Amino acid sequence: MNSDNIIVITEEYWVNSQLSLVRHTGRIRFQEATFIIVNKEGKDIFECSEEAEKLGRAQAIPAGEPADLCREDFVPIYRKLGREKFLKFLAANKDIKTAKEAKTRLKTWMDGN
Repeated sequence: MNSDNIIVITEEYWVNSQLSLVRHTGRIRFQEATFIIVNKEGKDIFECSEEAEKLGRAQAIPAGEPADLCREDFVPIYRKLGREKFLKFLAANKDIKTAKEAKTRLKTWMDGN
């Protein structure tokens, strides 16, 4: 598996895999790319933790809310679109390998959606 082809790993997959140790670190290097946990809005786990602490919440990302592993170079796009649109964008553009390429295609994709 080439990390250039992996952009996001949904929680349903990573939580029951060898990647599950990321729940203790927040970010992980996997196949030459760095992935970070993001919430459905694209905020990374460290931002979520800081927010939770300020609000007195026990969890950075509440149970039942998505917590995906996103390749760090794609986090700004995830944040811009939100989880559902980001996943739809990737499904419609399966051959994207770089964030630069994604940003270029995003302009056209947004016009059509």
